Amino acid sequence: MKALILLLPIFCLAIDIEASFNAKDYKAVCSSEAQNIVANTSDEGIINMYGIACLKTHMINALALPAAKLRYTPQARQNSAYFADILLKKKLLLHALIDNVDISYVRLAKSDYILSMIFDRYVKGDFNVVNDSLIFEEQNSDTFYEIEIFAENLPPKIILKTYKDNQIISTIEYY
Repeated sequence: MKALILLLPIFCLAIDIEASFNAKDYKAVCSSEAQNIVANTSDEGIINMYGIACLKTHMINALALPAAKLRYTPQARQNSAYFADILLKKKLLLHALIDNVDISYVRLAKSDYILSMIFDRYVKGDFNVVNDSLIFEEQNSDTFYEIEIFAENLPPKIILKTYKDNQIISTIEYY
């Protein structure tokens, strides 16, 4: 009976994660409270929702947990590899931009996540440097991306801005 009472709060919180995910409240799903639940569950559905929510909110460092825990089914391992790939690309890009390390020889899987596209173009040298920012232009489009590097403070970070018609439409901070 004590075990049931102890598991009931965890079960209720897992239901909250699923409800928040279905409501597209991704920040609630990728929170420190949810991270504690995910760390203590083997429910790959909950773990996967957490990973997807963290990806959608650009909280890339949090992908380490689902990348490590998703391992029991082929779909889980595929998602684990995807999360690990995005995290690795972020880490390599930060290392290259902040520490001036050559990563032009690195080739990783392509994905539809924005940082993956930026990473692929960076290692190919497909960008321009303008006023200490990296500019990635889309061919035949009025969309372009700008990366600004901030290494003076800890932790160092990069800011990825997306422009359309010369207007900022999104800003993502990676550290």
